[in-house]
Amino acid sequence: METVATGVRTAEAIGLQWKHIDFIKNEIIIKESLPIDPLGNGYTRSRKGTKTGNIRYINMSEGLRALLLCLKKPGDTLDTLIFTGPKGGTIDADNFRERYWAVVLEKQGVPYRTTYTTRHTMASHAIEQKMSLTGVAYLLGHTDTTMVMKTYGHMINRPDLPDIPI
Repeated sequence: METVATGVRTAEAIGLQWKHIDFIKNEIIIKESLPIDPLGNGYTRSRKGTKTGNIRYINMSEGLRALLLCLKKPGDTLDTLIFTGPKGGTIDADNFRERYWAVVLEKQGVPYRTTYTTRHTMASHAIEQKMSLTGVAYLLGHTDTTMVMKTYGHMINRPDLPDIPI
């Protein structure tokens, strides 16, 4: 799942279908998610709108565009999920985390962190690159900048030391 490049929520990435990718406009349309159904058995997912009900358009980087083009298979339709489990079905986030995420982190010598950390990584990089708070909030799907300020306020306008000859 490509949450680190986009900042989308896990359920938004799991629910992405090819109809949400516009290679002509070079954007991803985030308007649905595939969260776990609270009335299901813990594995059942139900398609619904985003957490905040907003639709957002995320411009693809060249790398993300190339990745998505590599994932597209000849038989895929507009309704085909982009990210699937090993047998082609909906991703089980717990299974993904245990069988792939944790294994890759361990093999790379990286201390365990949740997959949700990738969302924070994207936001942190955006702030470090001086993206506006409204821009970061938009990419994350927040309705305003309140959550961005609460979560990342310590990073905002962090000054550099002046260049003093030593």
